[in-house]
Formats: sequence, structure tokens, C-alpha cells
Amino acid sequence: MSKEFALPKTIIIIGAALAGPVAASRAREIDGKARIILLERNTRVSYAMAGLSFHLSGEVKSLDDLNREREDYFKRVYNIEVHTKTEVTKIDSKNKILYLNSSDDLTELKYDTLIFATGAASIHPTGLPKTTQNFRYFRTLDDLAEIQRHIKTGKNKIVVLGGGSMGIEAVDGCVRGGAEVTLIEKSDQILPGFTKNIATMAEHMMSSSISIHKNVQNIEYISKNDLVSEVIIDGKKIKIDFIVSAIGVRPRTELLAQTGVKLHKDGTIKINSYCQTNIKDIYACSICVSLPTRFGHMWIPQAAVSDKTAQVAGANAAGSKVKLREFSSSMIIRTPNAEVGKVGLSQNQAQMYFGKDKIGKALVHGTDKESYFPTNAPVILEILYHKKNHRILGLSALGNNIKSRLDAFASAFTNRQTLEDIANLDFAYSPAFGTSRDVLNVVATVALQKESKLTESLEPIDLLMQRKNFFILDVGSQPTNTVKTNHFLPVESIRTMIPELLQKFKASGATTIATLSESGRRGHLAYRILKEHHIPVININGGIKLYSLYANKT
Repeated sequence: MSKEFALPKTIIIIGAALAGPVAASRAREIDGKARIILLERNTRVSYAMAGLSFHLSGEVKSLDDLNREREDYFKRVYNIEVHTKTEVTKIDSKNKILYLNSSDDLTELKYDTLIFATGAASIHPTGLPKTTQNFRYFRTLDDLAEIQRHIKTGKNKIVVLGGGSMGIEAVDGCVRGGAEVTLIEKSDQILPGFTKNIATMAEHMMSSSISIHKNVQNIEYISKNDLVSEVIIDGKKIKIDFIVSAIGVRPRTELLAQTGVKLHKDGTIKINSYCQTNIKDIYACSICVSLPTRFGHMWIPQAAVSDKTAQVAGANAAGSKVKLREFSSSMIIRTPNAEVGKVGLSQNQAQMYFGKDKIGKALVHGTDKESYFPTNAPVILEILYHKKNHRILGLSALGNNIKSRLDAFASAFTNRQTLEDIANLDFAYSPAFGTSRDVLNVVATVALQKESKLTESLEPIDLLMQRKNFFILDVGSQPTNTVKTNHFLPVESIRTMIPELLQKFKASGATTIATLSESGRRGHLAYRILKEHHIPVININGGIKLYSLYANKT
């Protein structure tokens, strides 16, 4: 049969919450004649999962704004069939048949190409009865409606389980919506994947708006009539009205177990750069797949990933040859007090790939605009890099207006650029929008200074572990009252006061002077002066702003 008389192909997409509708509409743009079918086991299609917290906060006024492209929209605009409350029970990949359990009385469908876009399933909290009524995940519009109903009725003591990206988004929405929030995280750090320093500073900022419990070993739920009234955290009772769980997700790929589609050990689907699985005519997208990165395939369960993979899977299932590009694992999250974001590898990942001794890092405090501009706000960046070849490996950021820095770094990271490249990038400049030397330029410059031995810094946590070896010299413009130091001497006076300083230093019994200033900049200048005089010295990384967070906990 010639091509012009070939029957239209049937493209079926399993999963219609986020990636599925994108894949379906993209397939329609490529093939105007195909029969395209969306299957979704739940009641809604195409909702904006990334926008959930903004409805809780009141910024997105209606749930309908998160769910505008409904079943009838896909039918009228794209001529796509949509079947909700329809679950695929089996995939016969040899004969290309799907077996269904559907409210539309469908029992089976044949396909020519299949796109698997089921996403991920929430992990249920250990010890919490599944019959609990005042509990929801932070995943769907139905979850959102129930959380908001409790807040609006005054039952606003909310416990959020999980301090990862989804948990922080839930916190942000609940706080802005008027809730009293307690965040519970089982590890010793919120925001896993971020550097320890940035996560610690983000936690400090958030602690003015919420109660945070980390490193929690045991959680008990006290309930009556399927309603939890108290949570006991390592023996401490907290009265609550509602529980929101964001402890993590797992890829929903169980349906593929009998099809022969290959999975990674974490359950994600193995795909090539065309979003093809190992079985002909079966594609996969969404957050149930692992993605190509500079360091091999990784699971990056983020909303933007769903869209990008869906674009490729949809186009190729319809006959195109579009390729995925490398992912940089970029993210940005709004907290009640600031923005926090990351690009590239975490510190643990970098050390795993290259070895701990080969990874360098640098942290700087800056501003998003010139310091004299009235609305300037803090920006804190910490960069990870390879010490030998200066390749950039990761960035964690905290503050206001950080997205442009993250985006610039993501492009540089993907293109395998170095510290030298970042230090000299020419950014658009106006005092109302940035600084003449952007904080991203500065953090790369500081890293280069460390590698050329123009400066040296010590992590606050390392100093505290060996406190007696260090003589802490406060070189700020005014003496600090937030942490205990050994001596105050403004950087402007050091050159004329070196004999007196040496006398106090020797009397202390310490082996090294540790310079301390508000952000670390004056500490660096003091370091240079003392180094010129061959005095053993090191600068405390992050200055008082960082050191005080660790010192006041010990």
C-alpha cells in the first residue's frame, strides 16, 4: 500500500496529568491524521502541578486556573480522545494491545505507537494509618482543595513531612495562605542536593516563619476516629490539624514489569536520546524516566523535566527524529523568606564522581542590585568545581532574583565551561537590575583566588571542631556581638597594630589566626595583610553570617 493511502496510525498515551497531554498535543502538531488517545486513571487531566503552592498562597485565585485544558479542550482544539477513570491493567507489547479497566466501558485498545507517561507515586509516611482523614499528599488538585479547606476553616496547624523541594513548596503555600506550619525532616539537612552551607542559611531564614525539626528519628501519630490530633517527634508532642506529606516519590513503572521494557535499579525507565525504550514503538517521558546528563543517566523528578521529555516523546512517536539534550538538574524554589536554587551536581555527587580531594568550593555574599540602589537584596552563591581543570560542577544559590544566575550557570555547565569563563562572563548591567561585577562573576573569581593561593578559607564547622587551634580575629568595622571571638581589630588598623596583635596571638596558645568579618570580604583583606607578614592565617568561609549559624548551635 502506498504511503498516501496508508491508514492513520494510533498513538496512545498512558498518563494524562502533566507530561501526557504535552506529548499528545505535540504528536498532533506532527501528525494531523493520527488517532491520538489520552488515558488517565484519575478524574482530571493536564493540571499545573508546579503551581499548587501558588493557589494555597492565594496568588492563583481559582483551581480552574490550574486546570484550564480539560478533556473537551483537547477534543476541540487537538482532536484528541481523552478517557479519564481509565486504568491500563496490562500491556501486550508483542501484539500492541492495551487491556483496560474503564468507566467508559473500554476493555482493550490497539496502538501503533505507545507513550508511557505515568510519572511517579507518592511514598506513604511510615506509621501513618492509610485511613487518616486529615492527611493529604502534595500532588494533585484534589489534595490542594482539601488542604485549603482546612486552612480556611481555621484548622490551620499544618505539619509538612519532608524538607525536599516539594516539601518547601508546600511550606511556602501554606505559610502564605495563613497556616501555622511545622516542617519535619528525618535527615540532618533540609534541601538535599544543595550544599550544606546554603541549606543551613535557608533553614535559618525560614525559621522566622515556621518551626523546623531535623534529624528526626521517631514520629508517632496520635489519632481518634481516623483523625490525627497530635504528632510526637522524638518524644515532643505537637498539636496539629492537618498533615501534608512531601517525603518523596517513586517512579510508577510497575505496569512495565511484564512487558520487557528495561528499567534502572531505581525503577525508572531506560530511554535513549529519542525517548525510546528498548521495545520498538514504545516511548517514555515524564518523571518516570532517567535522563541523559554529563555524568550518565540520572533521575531528576521535576516538572520542567516532564515537559521537555514529553515534547521529544510526542514528536518522535508521531514520526519525527527529535533528540533530548543533556540536563543540568536545575531547580528554583520559593520559600516564605527568599528564593533558593541549584544547578548541576550536589557535593556528594561531585565527590563520588571525582573524589573528595579533587572538589573545590567557594561561597560569596553579594546583592542582586548595586548596594546603593534602594531595593537591593542579598544573594548568596556557593560554587563547586574541579580543582585541577577548573570545570564548574555545581551551584547552590539563596536570596532574591537568583534565577538569572542559575540560568547563566546552567548554560555554562551544559557547555562544560570553567571558572575562568564564569569569572569573565559579560552580563547585562544597570544598577537597577544588577551589579557591575555580578555575584556569579565574583564567586568564580574567589574560587580562582583559592586555587592560586591568593586566599584560603576554612569551613566554620571545621573551625569549631578544632576551636582551640584558632585565634579568631574580628576585622569588621564594628565588633560583632553574635559570636565569641578572641580579639577585635578593624582591617584598617591591622598594619599599624601587628606587634600588639602578635603578642595576643602568641599568648592565646593558638596556632593560626582566623579572620572573621560580616561576609568574608574584609576577612580576605585582613588575610592578605597578615600573609604578607608571614603570619599563619586563614579566613573563615562565609563570614559571621555563616559562622554564627554553626557556632550558636554548639
